Amino acid sequence: MRQRETREIMFGRTSGILAVGFLVAVVAAAAAQAGVNVVTDSDALPPLPTLKRSKRFLHPHAHLTTPELIRARGYPAEVHQVVTEDGYILEIHRIPHGKDHVPAPAPSPGYTHHNHIHQQHPQDKTFAHAAHVHNAIPGHAPPSHGRGFLNDGHKSRHLNSTKLAGGDVGRNGRRVVFLFHGIVCSSADYVMNDPDQALGFIMADAGYDVWIGNIRGNFYGKRHVKMSPENADFWDFSWSEVARYDIPAMLAYVKKTSGSAQVSYVGHSMGASLLFVSLHYFPIMNTWLHGVASMAPAAYMHHKEGPLRYVAPFIEDIDRQMKEAGKYELLPLKPDRPFLAQLCSPLSFLSPVCTFIHFLIGGPNNNYIDPNYLPVIYAHTPAGTNFRILTHLMQIVRSKRFQAFDFGERENLVRYGSPIPPRYSLASVKIPVGLFWSDNDWVVDPKDVAMTASELPWVAHNYRVPLADFNHLDFMWAENAAELVYKPVLAFLKQCEEREQEPQTLY
Repeated sequence: MRQRETREIMFGRTSGILAVGFLVAVVAAAAAQAGVNVVTDSDALPPLPTLKRSKRFLHPHAHLTTPELIRARGYPAEVHQVVTEDGYILEIHRIPHGKDHVPAPAPSPGYTHHNHIHQQHPQDKTFAHAAHVHNAIPGHAPPSHGRGFLNDGHKSRHLNSTKLAGGDVGRNGRRVVFLFHGIVCSSADYVMNDPDQALGFIMADAGYDVWIGNIRGNFYGKRHVKMSPENADFWDFSWSEVARYDIPAMLAYVKKTSGSAQVSYVGHSMGASLLFVSLHYFPIMNTWLHGVASMAPAAYMHHKEGPLRYVAPFIEDIDRQMKEAGKYELLPLKPDRPFLAQLCSPLSFLSPVCTFIHFLIGGPNNNYIDPNYLPVIYAHTPAGTNFRILTHLMQIVRSKRFQAFDFGERENLVRYGSPIPPRYSLASVKIPVGLFWSDNDWVVDPKDVAMTASELPWVAHNYRVPLADFNHLDFMWAENAAELVYKPVLAFLKQCEEREQEPQTLY
């Protein structure tokens, strides 16, 4: 065991040195990027993004957008647009049902496949009151120790019932689930693989109305009602802004449009921890959700002797240099993205580079991702974000605290009234949480998961992937993720959704 730990540490330090070099290369590439188109008409929504078809792509799905990926598999796809309170235009992609679909009553008037509404904020008293009155949370409170498991005897009397309580389903008679991606990713993550391997399709075929969100700043969230991405203010956001504006707006829209009082939530990596931050700011949102399945939850990330720990000390200097150069965007997805798709083809002599990138991000081992899909993955990922999102993540790694963005002591005093950023409180997460993690994850170590679990009031399911070399990216794209992860996720969500629904007042 000691030899193995020593080997992992040496391996991690070596990869850390390589990771710093890789990050420098990424930054250099970002600094050379051309600008993006300016939105000149603030009264009209900018056009929807598309990816250009190119003969240079070696996989037929490499050029497809998320809705096109969905339709290419024979599933229905809808594009919805949400405008956040601070003006960002976000696309949500919907799979309303699976292939074996029994027609449901027509949706309510005013509904279109390209709905676009402005969402009120959870701080709005009228809005919050409405959510408070018309939503419910699981009727069985957590055990007194706060660590009850749904599969250890604390089951609802109606756990196995197929009859759904009021508010459990939307207008189309299906349960509603919201999927959210990790850093520099997009909604495409959940629909890249074959239908029996991609979580979005699996959930649609399991009876869900599937909604897949996008973060501000990625390929599907790079529009604003007034600002252009060429404006530095467009990129002025961290985890806190995404949690305070994007997630509440998207979830409120999904609830309103689907007609479901509550939805289930599935997040990967940062996509899981951002919900925790939203609940820190708006505890009322607990009443919107049945439960959350957190795959590789990136709240604490400092235990692994891997690349993140070696890159973290450099990130703020790099961030500052990029700002001075007028560059704020990180790893954008260009409409004519052919390079990585070609590079990662199994036929390319440079394909080991893609394996190396996977290793740096997710951890050793790349045996579970079909190499034929690497061109598809890298034609859609990275999907872009801003440098501050990455800097924020690295600050969390370095500080060993799940905290707000660190602007430096002077600005922290102005913004927070303290020289150090405030912590995000996991105690605000009052819904059942399922933690799904692995030993070989180089971003979220098992010890990090244990820290997260110790601070959450209601860890209803704590699941370790029973495969020693399953890594961080395998949660999204591994061929065996359906059996090892998604099947347990579905079982967990079903338990959350079928618990007794009794309106309660918590706040």
